[in-house]
Amino acid sequence: MDQYRFLARVLEVLQAPLHTMGGALLFVAQVIYLAPVTIKNYRKEALARMISLSFGRGSLVVDGGVISVLTILGLAIGASIAIEAWATLNLLGFGALSGIVGGLANVREMSPLVAGIAFAAQAGARMTAEIGAMRIAEEIDAIEALGLRPVPYVVGTRFIGALLIVIPGYALTLLVSFFVSNAMITAIYESPAGTYKHYFVQFLSPTDLLYSTVKATVFCAAVTIIHCYYGYFASGGPVGVGVASGRAVRASLVAIMVLDFVLTVGLWGLKPTFVFTG
Repeated sequence: MDQYRFLARVLEVLQAPLHTMGGALLFVAQVIYLAPVTIKNYRKEALARMISLSFGRGSLVVDGGVISVLTILGLAIGASIAIEAWATLNLLGFGALSGIVGGLANVREMSPLVAGIAFAAQAGARMTAEIGAMRIAEEIDAIEALGLRPVPYVVGTRFIGALLIVIPGYALTLLVSFFVSNAMITAIYESPAGTYKHYFVQFLSPTDLLYSTVKATVFCAAVTIIHCYYGYFASGGPVGVGVASGRAVRASLVAIMVLDFVLTVGLWGLKPTFVFTG
């Protein structure tokens, strides 16, 4: 009997991760499959979620929206790239080639990663807390009792709202980082503006911009689903909501890193087209 109990416990331990993974995959499939239902029946709620994610309560950082955070991070990205690119390349006498870094590394890696991480920290944690509070207050059960589908209404509206805000928000981040990087290289380091713009334009391609936007969109979609999942299945009162928020942030950061590797290899690594032009 003891042997059977031991085997049962071992099987239970081995099956638990599979059950969790299966439930998570089923949740993701429901959100994506029911997205047309969300667009058809809950357009106003999706628009309200988009506005809330974009601007929050109008403050810059605390209880603010994604737009303000992405703008501030765009400033930081542009300044950091300008400082590091100039300091590194100028050691070899190639400081004027800093535009290559601004047009290549910024677009392919820096900006998408920062956008995904900022979205997880600002909007993702908020979504987990909101949905978790609804779960422990039995508001989601009440929504279901009213005849509304909880997944499209609670999760789908936030998913659609996040997709609507990520593209313009990410475009704003790129523009701000480009402007700040150009201003620092030409004004502070006194590099010729024509040289910087020449190499910047040479290495900035429309294809890279499209792929970069795709990466940022995938990151934000994954972050939204992960945070909504942890909030939707939160339990244990306010403490449980806090634990769910922490786990969601950790899981989303890991997902961003994994997706970044997969997308970078898939979009640029299989057929590399890096050509150094004069």
